[in-house]
Amino acid sequence: MSERLHSPLALYDPRGRLAVSAYRYLLIRALLLGSGLLCLGIWLASLGLRWVGFLAVAGILPVMGATAIQTVRRLHDRNRSGGWLGLYVLAETVGVLPLERAVDTHPLPVIALVSAMLGVFVWFFVETVFRAGSPGTNRYGPVPAAR
Repeated sequence: MSERLHSPLALYDPRGRLAVSAYRYLLIRALLLGSGLLCLGIWLASLGLRWVGFLAVAGILPVMGATAIQTVRRLHDRNRSGGWLGLYVLAETVGVLPLERAVDTHPLPVIALVSAMLGVFVWFFVETVFRAGSPGTNRYGPVPAAR
């Protein structure tokens, strides 16, 4: 694993590349930490400590930020710019639109939109979690050391 990932502040540095194995490890840790913070927040709120629970859940935001920045580094390893993360975020944003109102009147455009959203999600997931990085040095730096 890259030495840069050992420092907490290094998780917020988008420069360079991140190997697929290190990214998978980082995703698992981020999912576990985010889930743990969410459970802690719900538990604290159920005890009547709503503000403390809210702060625990708010701790998910730095985890999401670090994961997004490391995803940019993973895209760099695939020789893609961080702008591809914007396409994924746009596709996921479509998922929160009130599409159920338009299903009855315009079913085909809604089906096409949801299918496109699903396609972008599957492509992005395969691109970042399963595919190896580009061989050799690319415009973002040398090949990262595998974990």
